[in-house]
Amino acid sequence: MVISAAKSSFAVPTISKLQRIFSSIIKKRECTQKSSVSTHTSPDNKSSSEYCMETVRKFDYENFLSSLLYPESVRTTSFAVRAFNIELAQIRDVVSDKQRGLMRMQFWKDTLNQIYQGVPPKSPIAMELHRVIQRHNLTKQWFTRLIEARAEHLDKDRFQKLSEVEEYADRSVSPVLYILLESLGIKNVHADHAASHIGRSQGLVTLLRSTPFHASQGRVYFPIELLVKHDVSEEDVLRRKQTKGLTDLVYDVACSANQHLDTARKLKKDVPKEAIIVFLNTVMCEWYLKKIQKVDFDPFHPSLQHRNALLPLHLWLQKFRRTY
Repeated sequence: MVISAAKSSFAVPTISKLQRIFSSIIKKRECTQKSSVSTHTSPDNKSSSEYCMETVRKFDYENFLSSLLYPESVRTTSFAVRAFNIELAQIRDVVSDKQRGLMRMQFWKDTLNQIYQGVPPKSPIAMELHRVIQRHNLTKQWFTRLIEARAEHLDKDRFQKLSEVEEYADRSVSPVLYILLESLGIKNVHADHAASHIGRSQGLVTLLRSTPFHASQGRVYFPIELLVKHDVSEEDVLRRKQTKGLTDLVYDVACSANQHLDTARKLKKDVPKEAIIVFLNTVMCEWYLKKIQKVDFDPFHPSLQHRNALLPLHLWLQKFRRTY
């Protein structure tokens, strides 16, 4: 039944108004987080917490917004772990050769050992990791896996198969979700299984989203098997040449990302309700996959290079619906 606006005293808010409302809510939650940080008794805790939060805001804004919607207990863990993962991810881009990169990775391995020995180095991320690890008794293996995944990728210029990209995502993205689940006290095989597929989906989406940036740096990370299958040369990608072959290649990657999302969602009935909040990052994956489909799977389309202005609203709606 359609209710006439003239007969109803309720004015349906516009999308722009909803956006302002939810952006305001996000802003208040951010201020609340900063306020909770400032109540720490140690100045070091305050600075390390704020440093991690600002690092995530600067380099991973979408997950920054997601983290603000987490319960306080897992919110601080999210900022610490994501800041740690950002630090690892950036090593490849800032070092001049593999050996220097391995030295940085070894530094973080040693740092992790010191953290679990109760003597963290005086660096913001290390100190904040120590705090959340102690608070939630977090498993060391997931942090180790993040380091090892990035270290093995230092000298890997390309992937042979799409399955290798998925495996890399499962080792460099999914552990973050495992840690967040652990912070909530959730140990459930179905939640872990969903997290694995969501991590793989996010990794594939990241591959597509980062294609323009990588091309500008003279790098192509599409799997060789797909380049050969669709008769796409690296030169085509670097020149941003939109061919049918490139469209078909991107379609294959997007389909695989979507399949992992679907698999994760099929597990939802068996996933504890308390775990669902950790999977807010599916909002970003789904948005991008729908967007790239609308532009005929052109990874270089200008519309894909802009932030989703409605993301705060979409995140809040997903949290409210308790779904992913």
